[in-house]
Amino acid sequence: MSWNQRTQKSVRQPISHSKHLPIMNKLPGFLLSCLLAFIAGHLVNYSIIFLAIDWFESPMLAGIGYGLCFGPPVILGWLAGAYCDRYSPRRVILIAQNAFLISLALLYVALDSSSLVQVALLLVAAFFAGVGWSFVSPARFAALPAFIAEDKLTAGTIALNLMVMSGFGIAPMLVKNVAVNYGYQGVFIIGALMFVVSSLLLALLQYHPESSVITSEQASNDGAQQRQVNEPSLWQQVRDGWRVMLQPGMVKPLLLLSMITYLLMGPMQVLLPVIAEQQLHLTETAQGNYLSLVAFSLIVGGLLSMASRNLGKLGWQLNLSLLVAAAGLGSLALITNLTLSVLVLLGSGIAGGMAISLIVAGLNQMCDSAYRGRVMACYTIIGQVIPALSGVFSGMVAQVYGAQYSLMIAGGVIVTLVLLAIFTLTQITRLDHFQQISMVKDLEHASVSK
Repeated sequence: MSWNQRTQKSVRQPISHSKHLPIMNKLPGFLLSCLLAFIAGHLVNYSIIFLAIDWFESPMLAGIGYGLCFGPPVILGWLAGAYCDRYSPRRVILIAQNAFLISLALLYVALDSSSLVQVALLLVAAFFAGVGWSFVSPARFAALPAFIAEDKLTAGTIALNLMVMSGFGIAPMLVKNVAVNYGYQGVFIIGALMFVVSSLLLALLQYHPESSVITSEQASNDGAQQRQVNEPSLWQQVRDGWRVMLQPGMVKPLLLLSMITYLLMGPMQVLLPVIAEQQLHLTETAQGNYLSLVAFSLIVGGLLSMASRNLGKLGWQLNLSLLVAAAGLGSLALITNLTLSVLVLLGSGIAGGMAISLIVAGLNQMCDSAYRGRVMACYTIIGQVIPALSGVFSGMVAQVYGAQYSLMIAGGVIVTLVLLAIFTLTQITRLDHFQQISMVKDLEHASVSK
């Protein structure tokens, strides 16, 4: 019996079986809570980017702020994964979302501060947002199995990823429209309210009776007399997670491919606002709508992946989708016609949405439930750190050479990496369907032998 199975009962059972909390039930309520949190989280990110450009006309500062939003997971993300496997992911989420409230409060104070103080508050707010993302993202994926039947996990993971992409797309449109009509004070108040409602919904949700968490609790009850063992330290759990992810199988190549995929996100978030303003000459409201097309197309791609995952040849679906997404991103630097730019952006986003949805669904299905928190933490670290680094680099290149040149470089680099992946990550190229793979037996054997 794993530590994850033994501790879930003690931490989670009082909430999941409480007769005093009728409230919302299972997956729909969980997805709504996620959607509100992801909209509000990306609202913080985009506010930092937009304010850096509006206040200081600095793509570099926007890139640094974006980097701080997703930099802390490099260290904290590993701890978050271990916490999610050791304790209740729901509790991790409820605590971590307070970091976003601190970030919003700092941004609110910055509105009436001097320029020097604004820079400091902007960057500190970005750091607190990064702390929040470090824990909230992996905990959301780790918590999902508690709210869905075990045999529906792949479809549920894609649905959760759609909430992630919806938040990514709704946020810029919301920021721009609210800022135009009510100022950034209104933006920050709306963001705070979303986090409060999200936390309340999550705290009052019931677990699905056929979820893997309930199954684990029942098994834990049956083996209650066998649980008196020495438990691993938090650091040992982190190390065990690394060893699981490095073992032969599909998890490691899927994580590597996700690194290439998330290189797309940094240039999109940092450079597309500049392209929309300076190259397409859009108004503020139109800029928000243009940027929201990214998420709309990602959502469409995610929906398409729910059908395409049953068609086979998943490896080629992944690789070709990434090629289309990267080529489309780079070509946006050369397009000045709004209609054509919108069409290319939609095509690129749909392809990227298909790729990332298939990757995250494969990871969540192929990893063992006892290590799901740590595997998904690694995925979310990649999904936060890689865009942050690519965003910082793209912002620096744009500061010197312009946004168009920077966007072309980003597209070219990603196309090259995808072509390399086709020939080197042969496990991906040969992948036909997702299959459940146990990665724990060798690790448990090695641990016992020690």
